[in-house]
Amino acid sequence: MASSGTLAGIDQTTKEQIAAAASNVHVPKVEMSSKPISPWYNVKQAGGLTPLEMGLNFGLVGASCVAAQGTVHWTRTAMVQQQLAGMRGEVPLGMMAQTSAIFRSEGMRGLYRGFSAAALREATYSSLRFGLYEPLKVMMDTSDGKEELAVWKKVTAGLVAGAGAAAIASPSDLIMIQMAASKQFPPPSMYQVASQVIAKDGIAGLYKGIGTTVTRAAVLGATKMATYDVVKTELRKNGWAEGPGLVFAASVVTGLAITITTSPATNMQTIIMSGNAAGGGSGMLSAAQDILRRQGPVGFFRGFGMQWARFGPYAVVQFAVWENLRKACGIGAI
Repeated sequence: MASSGTLAGIDQTTKEQIAAAASNVHVPKVEMSSKPISPWYNVKQAGGLTPLEMGLNFGLVGASCVAAQGTVHWTRTAMVQQQLAGMRGEVPLGMMAQTSAIFRSEGMRGLYRGFSAAALREATYSSLRFGLYEPLKVMMDTSDGKEELAVWKKVTAGLVAGAGAAAIASPSDLIMIQMAASKQFPPPSMYQVASQVIAKDGIAGLYKGIGTTVTRAAVLGATKMATYDVVKTELRKNGWAEGPGLVFAASVVTGLAITITTSPATNMQTIIMSGNAAGGGSGMLSAAQDILRRQGPVGFFRGFGMQWARFGPYAVVQFAVWENLRKACGIGAI
């Protein structure tokens, strides 16, 4: 029994000694650094994305844009024909009439002429436009991610991302428009159109109208990402939960905003890249004057309904697919 009491005393003494020693041990406090892990990247402002996830996001947005284009490409074909009708001296048809006319004469293949070039465009231009948006927002953040980024900074990020992406992908825009504008059936292939342009004007011919393309993309990029971002933020503040309803509402508003802001540049781009500008010119000013002379101010909004029919569903599909792909990969909402 004595030995048992001694053992108990030793055990208690040992416990007290361990506790005293532990209280004197200094454990350094680990804090999350707010410093960027590279000159342009701040993990807090980016919603916790790692550089690898940022790279993955480029691929996800490209896939979502190709999917969205596949659902609405027929509207782009009909829109191009509407926009060119007035420049050719023809009577422009309405949305349904133009779509029906193409379908009757060429079927679905006619409505989807130029889709190969459009898919290439989405995989390059749209991937860069959306993929660069978040890194640019991070670069412009001066609060270490502690405050909501100012609206003007979101607009600027969207504008720069859109303009840069358009400059790179401009040839795919030109090829797509020429394929959609062609009256040839079966429609010419992407290779055939590119070969014809290069044979006539050299490589530089693929960049005809690049100024208008960049301007349109800058306006579109600033409008699209900033509107979507701001609308989602405001709806969340008003009690909307993250989900399909929030994505749909923000996408519809975004689609309408894009249609209003980009229609003039879209019409100028179409007539320049299709070769229907007066004298074959490629300048924005001459294209604008040509539209005014032949159609009046309404010419800048030719095909407005078809543009909205494209941008509205495109925005809904693209953002819905993108958000779900991000969620599936554990990246989180935009």
